[in-house]
Amino acid sequence: MENFEALSNRVRFGALLVILLALPGEAQSQDVSRIFQAGNQYYAQNNYTAAIEQYRKILESGVVSDVVFYNLANSHFKNNQLGSAILFYEKAQRLAPHDREITENLNFARTRIADKVEQPPEGFLVSLARRITNWLPLDTETALAAVFFFAANAAFALFWLDVIPGLSRLAVYASIAFLVLFLILGTSNLLRIYWQETVQEGVVLVEKVDVLSGPASDSPILFSVHEGLKVRIENDLPDWVQISLENGWNGWVKKEALGEI
Repeated sequence: MENFEALSNRVRFGALLVILLALPGEAQSQDVSRIFQAGNQYYAQNNYTAAIEQYRKILESGVVSDVVFYNLANSHFKNNQLGSAILFYEKAQRLAPHDREITENLNFARTRIADKVEQPPEGFLVSLARRITNWLPLDTETALAAVFFFAANAAFALFWLDVIPGLSRLAVYASIAFLVLFLILGTSNLLRIYWQETVQEGVVLVEKVDVLSGPASDSPILFSVHEGLKVRIENDLPDWVQISLENGWNGWVKKEALGEI
């Protein structure tokens, strides 16, 4: 694997146009461009705290971008904030699941986590389904599913109306092919949306936090977790969250100790 030092030193200067296109006004686009460039300059000067401040301003403006998440994660890692680094690598990976640098940096950051939680073996079908559903970014998959749906209907219309003599059979085959592609992507899309809407995950942001048996400070301590560990959020109260680990352990921690992905 490529040395992480080289990867983490390389924030992304490109792809800013993609960020700016999501903004409604020219003035706001210019502001984001200026802030983004300032963040990169601070990063190049090893002023990671200032870089973090600039990148967070972009997020506060409503921009959602894997580029900003990636640069922010690198800045937090360089600033010795492992939990925040992993949190933003996770956010970046959700938007760009096949980005090699994001994946490698995230995997390297995970090696710094103190907790080694044993995961139950994943079945072949579950593993295959996970790879299929993460094949494309969610918005790209949604757009392609819509394209295949309309293509299937258009091809069927050509077959039904027989507007091009001699091509009816080709049109019906094309309609079936587009329909199959729509069903595959559509099913994957629904599963991913369901997962995002129903499954909440977070990352421990503090060096160490005790997991309690209930949502109260005087509840017995069950175990402790450390910075950077990814957990599943089972219940969410105003000041407390119930978390679970891959090995089945669960309990309650202060909400301020977690960052939600």
